[in-house]
Amino acid sequence: MTNLLSSSTAAIPTVRPSQTGPIGLLRRLRAHPGGDPAIAGLFGFLVSVAFSWVPSVWFDESATVVSATRSWKQLFAEVQNVDAVHATYYALMHGWFDLVGYTPFTLRLPSALAVGVAAGLLVVLARELTTRRTALVAGLLFVVLPRVTFMATEGRSYATATALVVALTLVFVHASKQTLKNPSRFVRWWLLYGVVALASGAVFLYTVLIVVAHGVTLALWSLRGRRARRAQAWRSPIGGWLVSSAIVGACLVPLALLSSSQSKQISWISKPDFSTLVSIFTWPWFMQNLPMAVFGWALVAVGIIAVVRRRSRYDAPNVVQIAVPWILVPVVGLIVASTVLSPLYSPRYVAFAAPAVALLMAAGLTSLKFRAVIGAGLIAVIALTAPSYVEQRQTEAKDSSSWSEVAALIAKERALEPSGATDAIIYGPIRRHPAASARNIAYSYPDAFEGMTDVTLKTPAAETGSLWETRYPLSETIDRVDGHRYVYLVTSNRQDLRPSVTSALKAEGYDVDQEWSLTWVNVVRYER
Repeated sequence: MTNLLSSSTAAIPTVRPSQTGPIGLLRRLRAHPGGDPAIAGLFGFLVSVAFSWVPSVWFDESATVVSATRSWKQLFAEVQNVDAVHATYYALMHGWFDLVGYTPFTLRLPSALAVGVAAGLLVVLARELTTRRTALVAGLLFVVLPRVTFMATEGRSYATATALVVALTLVFVHASKQTLKNPSRFVRWWLLYGVVALASGAVFLYTVLIVVAHGVTLALWSLRGRRARRAQAWRSPIGGWLVSSAIVGACLVPLALLSSSQSKQISWISKPDFSTLVSIFTWPWFMQNLPMAVFGWALVAVGIIAVVRRRSRYDAPNVVQIAVPWILVPVVGLIVASTVLSPLYSPRYVAFAAPAVALLMAAGLTSLKFRAVIGAGLIAVIALTAPSYVEQRQTEAKDSSSWSEVAALIAKERALEPSGATDAIIYGPIRRHPAASARNIAYSYPDAFEGMTDVTLKTPAAETGSLWETRYPLSETIDRVDGHRYVYLVTSNRQDLRPSVTSALKAEGYDVDQEWSLTWVNVVRYER
């Protein structure tokens, strides 16, 4: 009998290189129905979370910190007076901090997760509208857009709202298609649409504009079907959208009215002018990365042309019918409202249209057909967005904030002080935000300031029913420095309190020990 184990003629099993290693794993993953969304979602999370802890916390994020770390009762009292528009997001972050605790990393982690979720859902949505290849490319392009890589590292609601908007658009497409197929059984889909729309609007009120955009999409879709003389039951999907939208609008009216009464908190926004219109080309989704903006809009134009020229099915909206209203309605709506009523438009407020931009870019890129060209296009996008990504992961990337450096400096100096030394601190103004103080740095990096006596504190922020604490003039509380060996002053380099504080502390027997100047912040240590 032939020994097959020792025979030189025995067949030796071989493993194809393509089935092993990262490429093989990628192919096996793509073979699974949920593989492409998983790839885009994982890619989105990893790109987003990488180095997210490096940039210093800045003013807007400190509002999240000081709101979400107070008690539920205190948070409820706050949103009656200020930031009602962010109440739902603050509540979500409150629950998150209860679970994992606060650090700058945990502050931003939900946004990185939200970008991953949005990328995965965008792939699912795009597969309903176009090819599998275009869907995956759309998910990958979305992740690296400069606006997306920025909001992924920010402890604010923009990334979460974007994920909800993608989910809402996916439900909208399914609801419309299912209603056309069976007009008598559409209630559950439009009920789900209303629930997701309500959640989206509660997290970020301006996302209700995507509901309007869906109305435009439905009108374009139905008009196209009617012109083609297709016998479609358009009344049912339009009716479902109208009823759901009306209910959502009614539910959000109280939030809109309360937020409107607090509009002074966005008084920094100016009325749109010609420069605003020009900036739409580079700011909302490309964040002034001009080469990427030129390349991105070129792909968008190619994508629109390719979709319009292609004959598509009438039982589903095409990419242009979904994406163009998604982009235009929020931008035009906010600019018109800012012109007619009061200023409301800011480029960050339309961040939730980034998936639509990526969708059209992907349609343009994949219309070129050849894999090598598509691959080269993806590489070009990554190369063009890389400078923005690197810049966004620098320490002072967010509004030139140097707060982490200030906190590190104070922590280091306090660690070098003699054992048993006690510290007081005076928080001066913070640049460009007259209602707040440099105590925002301590809210954002509490460990560095633990145990220090805040000399001028009157009422802690959590007890004011507003965002920030109230403070006494230094002249009324200067005696609180008694018993402390060191006094620190942290103040803006513009509203600089160094001369007046130095004079007041001199009378108490304190002399300047050391001074430091950081970006927008001056720090002084006095010793007695």
